[in-house]
Amino acid sequence: MSVQHEHFVDLLRLGKSYGETRALSDLTLHIKRGEFLTLLGPSGSGKSTTLMMLAGFETPSEGRIERNGEDITHLPADQRDFGVVFQGYALFPHMTVAQNIAYPLKVRKIPTAQITEKVGQMLERVGLEGKGDRGIKQLSGGQQQRVALARALVFEPSLLLLDEPLSALDRRLRQEMQMELARMHKEFGTTFVFVTHDQEEALALSDRVAVFNHGRLEQLGTPQEVYERPASRFVANFLGDTNLLGVQGIRRQDDALICNYQGRSLVVTRGADPVAVSNTGEHWLAIRPEHVDLQPVALAGGGNGVIARMEKLTYLGTHVSLDMRLDDAQPMALRIPVGHPMLNNLEQGQPYWCSWSQQHGHLISA
Repeated sequence: MSVQHEHFVDLLRLGKSYGETRALSDLTLHIKRGEFLTLLGPSGSGKSTTLMMLAGFETPSEGRIERNGEDITHLPADQRDFGVVFQGYALFPHMTVAQNIAYPLKVRKIPTAQITEKVGQMLERVGLEGKGDRGIKQLSGGQQQRVALARALVFEPSLLLLDEPLSALDRRLRQEMQMELARMHKEFGTTFVFVTHDQEEALALSDRVAVFNHGRLEQLGTPQEVYERPASRFVANFLGDTNLLGVQGIRRQDDALICNYQGRSLVVTRGADPVAVSNTGEHWLAIRPEHVDLQPVALAGGGNGVIARMEKLTYLGTHVSLDMRLDDAQPMALRIPVGHPMLNNLEQGQPYWCSWSQQHGHLISA
């Protein structure tokens, strides 16, 4: 996707409290024009609170919101020129598909002829051509989702806010609608801000991902950055499975960082790791399960790796998940393809050499 890099909407030192409960703290976030930005986090992390303040449905307790440099913190929702798609779609059941889509245009007192033309165009663009006269209850979940998107986009908003709009769909339909969302974003060129707790969804759709936890922004980056180079233990664990080894004695060596795990030196490429080299505080080496290879224990000793005993094998169709255990009781997860040569000879309780390249390790500091 092509994204222009100027800031469009800026959230500056934003905070929100509900009585004694702190929902959001000190959030500064710059939204780029035309990007697909996902706010990702568990329930209660602050992502939906951020979206509601952006929409104008909630007022910040402190900080401000700017659009093109203009303060819109206290601007009413209906004057922000932002479209919103809610989790439950919020469609009008007594109206037809076309009437639902036309509603924002009627509120804005657009001439009837223009409304008819725009609704017709929108029905075609969201794949609902010929269904304008149907009632909402006659539609499938995916079709209702398309109506909600069409209604939010028909008045050409400068920003579209989506609050977990796919959460009610089954897995197959959800995947189809993810593809539709990506297509619509590219076709319309509108800035999308999307809220979800689904990690795969965030990685698949986004130009950038903002990861929230306990009312704070933990990390902001491209899907690859937040997955491959998590900024904290929370991000590493929330975005898929990861192995975290507590390490000490971090030192520089040429273009690499060397750390110590249980008396063994492990190497990390420095180019991917901005972590401060320090022997104070706690440090962890994060390695994703799909980056760990399995070899006979006789090959132990060369390069990065640890010896672990196999506890459980789970067949998952495209790959096999292995639960291993290190000598210090630390768990080690591997995800290897079903055609891996070691799979035919694996024995529970036996030790194996689990290795990875230095490019695939990432250091995290507390």
